[in-house]
Amino acid sequence: MWWFFAAWFGVSGWASAAENPSDAAGQKTQGEEFSKPPVEHWRVRLPGGRVNSASHTERATPVIVGDEIYVGTAAGQGIYRLARSDGGLKGHFDAEASVQASPLVLEDGVIFSDIGGDTYAYDLEGTLRWKHDGRAPILASPVHHEGRVYLTDVEDRVVALEASDGALLWQYQQRKDPTRRSGLSLYAAPRAVPVDNGEMLFGFSDGSVVALDADTGDVKWNRRMGEGAYPDIVADPLWSDGVLYVSGYFTPFVAFDVETATLRWRQEQGAASTPILMRDGFIVHPGTDGSLRAYEAVSGDLKWMWDSMSQAALTSPVVTEAGLLVGIGDGTLVLLDEREGQEIWRYRSDFILQGITASPVVEGRQVVFVTNAGWIQSMVSP
Repeated sequence: MWWFFAAWFGVSGWASAAENPSDAAGQKTQGEEFSKPPVEHWRVRLPGGRVNSASHTERATPVIVGDEIYVGTAAGQGIYRLARSDGGLKGHFDAEASVQASPLVLEDGVIFSDIGGDTYAYDLEGTLRWKHDGRAPILASPVHHEGRVYLTDVEDRVVALEASDGALLWQYQQRKDPTRRSGLSLYAAPRAVPVDNGEMLFGFSDGSVVALDADTGDVKWNRRMGEGAYPDIVADPLWSDGVLYVSGYFTPFVAFDVETATLRWRQEQGAASTPILMRDGFIVHPGTDGSLRAYEAVSGDLKWMWDSMSQAALTSPVVTEAGLLVGIGDGTLVLLDEREGQEIWRYRSDFILQGITASPVVEGRQVVFVTNAGWIQSMVSP
């Protein structure tokens, strides 16, 4: 079975139970596994007010920890703890605005940011440990690395905090690009990406990827990657063995050798969601054009392509024993054979779904996902 590459996050200070939701979702689990197309288990409305999916987006992938689900919702304020068994509400970590990014759940606490720009650290009993006041909406999950927490907001600002008490260590502001053809940037930002040389990688709305010193925030290098009217780096850059895989929103998708500062290969498709690197040497890329493509990681040669026929953005695919699980912006959940990209199973439930923006999460035989109509749903592989 294919294995999802995930070796980004070293930990000190708070130890992590689920530091990187999308990475944890793709990894192979022990015992009972997601090995067959799933069936409906339960679905409930997300906590908070009722929503109209035509003007509403749920961006936060749920995080499964033990017998609980941690999830933010655009119609609520804070992070909600739900039961995995039936979706029942078990608790709440309060915030001053809605939370539209996955929380960082650690062994002894939870850290998350809201769209007001504030970041909160709670212990698991619900006591607030610290709060950092920000200035712009945060739509990317916090990243915990070597005792620090790194935040990125939608105004191209990066903040590094001490994980133990929230003390500000440094901040960095990417300059606006005066030559940009469009005066508006996309309402999004990728997470920080730690690498193995003491640097952190960040993507910005001008299409740049910048490496900052993890200790000081000093710029180590800056490369323009994204192109076109919307060059924004929205999908998390992916780092492996000195090679950076990064997508602009519309174009391109590139493999860049950082040490030699050379382009290994280039494809024209952009992405809003992060690709995944498989053990067998290929990378699966969810295009903003509605197609999922598998490329050879070394050469960039196309291995296979699956067209959703929707021209809607795709979520990051999730690796399971049954195949690749991917959500479509039109509200469909699809299971694909990872070797050839052939469709195995498709699920859509009338008006209930109304769009899937956040990646599903898989743990054991269970898959959990949220919809833009304000629902959270569980399905189980028989």
